[in-house]
Parts: sequence; C-alpha cells; structure tokens
Amino acid sequence: MEGSKESDFSHIVDNIYIGAERAVHRTDQLKQNNVTHILTINNVPLHRSITENYKYKFIYGLDLEFTDLLSHFEECFHFIEDATESGGSVLVHCLMGCSRSATIAIAYLMYTNKITYEEALEIVKNKRPMVCPNEGFISQLLLFEEMGCAMDRTHEKYRQYRLKKLADNLQGSTSEERLKLQADYFDTAEELKKEDVVFKCRKCRQALFKQSGIMKHCVGEGEVAFSWRGKVSTEKTEKPNDPAVCDLSYFIEPVRWMAGSIQDLEGKLSCPKCNCKIGSFLWYGERCPCGSWVAPAFHIQTTKVDMCKPRVVPTR
Repeated sequence: MEGSKESDFSHIVDNIYIGAERAVHRTDQLKQNNVTHILTINNVPLHRSITENYKYKFIYGLDLEFTDLLSHFEECFHFIEDATESGGSVLVHCLMGCSRSATIAIAYLMYTNKITYEEALEIVKNKRPMVCPNEGFISQLLLFEEMGCAMDRTHEKYRQYRLKKLADNLQGSTSEERLKLQADYFDTAEELKKEDVVFKCRKCRQALFKQSGIMKHCVGEGEVAFSWRGKVSTEKTEKPNDPAVCDLSYFIEPVRWMAGSIQDLEGKLSCPKCNCKIGSFLWYGERCPCGSWVAPAFHIQTTKVDMCKPRVVPTR
C-alpha cells in the first residue's frame, strides 16, 4: 500500500485486518487480500451498497470509556472464525482503526492464543503502530485476561461489571426503558450453583439470595470516610497491598423477586413473602459501614436474614 492507503488498513495475523472506515472503499486492495467479511464497530453501519458485497456485521459502539465492547467479544470472535472457515479474510474497522477495531483484534488474539493483554497489544502495535485502545477498553481487556481469555459469566468481577453497566444505563432512562433493561438483565443472568449456601428471611424462612450472589468489596477507611475530612485522611493513609474483604454488610446482585420493586433509582427492599423490610437499594450507590463506596447497592441487613447451608446426604 502507498501513501495514505497504508494507514487505511493493516494486516495483523492470518486472515485478520484492522483499519479505518475509509478502508471499505479500497475495494481493489480488499479483493487482493481476499477480504470476504467486514465487521464494523461504529455509531452507524455502512451503506448497503458496500455491505451487499461482503458478509457483514455491525456492532454499535462509540470510542468512549463507558462503551461496552466486552459483552460483544464472543459474537465478534464467531464472525472472525466464520471468515476463516469459509476460506476468506475479515476487515475489522472503526472510524480511524485505532481504538475500537484494535480492541476486538487484541481480544481475539488473547482468546485464540491464551496470551496476556500486553502480549496481544504488542503483536497488534507491531503491525499497526497507531493503535491505542481507550482506558475503558483496556480495563475490559484486562478483565477478559483475568477470566482466562474467555467469557466466564459466573466470574465475580464480570458480574460486577455487568451490574455496573446496567446501573449506568438505567440513570437517565424512562420507566419503560428501565423495565426493558432490567428484564434483559434477569433473562441473561447465569444460574448460580444449586448446592450454594442460601440466605433466608429470618421471619418467614423465604429463600432470598445465594452466597455466590454476594458482591464482595474491600474494607474501606471506616468512620473517617463519613467525615468531611475523609478525603484528606484517605489520601494520607497507606492502604495495605492486599486489603481485607468486608463482612459487615451484604451487598448482593439483584435477583428476580426484586423485579417489581426496583424500578426507581432508590427504595426499600422487602421480603416477597412476608413483606418484612430486609434492606434497601440505590442504583447510584451508597457507602458501606466499613467506609467503602458500593455502586450499585442492593444492601441487605444482616440481622434480617439467616445463612442456611445445603443439607449433606450421608453416604452409606
């Protein structure tokens, strides 16, 4: 490629190319490189006059730190693999070929080769030095690495990530949109282990949530976090390398029995059977008694529930 064409799209590995939006108009070069699939990550899809000549996939996503690409990794991987299995090549593009398209290429290399984010980034930058995923995408790639370079929907940090994204989307949405977003969350949530420890209402013994649904957080700064001096004191306090996990409160993932009562951004939580108040929720977060800020916060009072371990059937 010559001149500006060099930055339009770049060969990364095997049958994968990443580039800018203008690369889709380099039809001769795309044909020479056997590009049969185009994957767009942008705010608008390509015109049909272009896409009708390729197998095409569009992912809506802006180059902003809060944009969620992690949830789309698997479908992008399947699309790239479809190009490979059909004997073709795929062009992954965004607007400039620097951040969004690079994120997908890096994730795919991590997935197929089981390598770290830094290793995959180096491979991509060696072929296209201009790539630079934004900080939000880097965080998503590091979470992907922590999950073993595969989508593990039971992973605690991934569940926290999904819940945070839901909370972000709920703020500023209409009541109807909130219902839809929350329904989608419950419909796609993974079932937790049946043998898990169950927490029941202390008054009526209704099962409320499972131990694996508790969202862990590290112990905060204690009472100083509630003082107007809290910020100054926190900056001066040296934090331990491995902070302890808080056991003062139960902050949990929302569960389906809450669906009819968490439409507002904050409110009370009551047992679905006896209607006894057991806690509260704030989608934008609250501070735990330990001093840590938890967001979103589905806070269950420890005095209102009992831990019930599953029965162990004795073997003969």
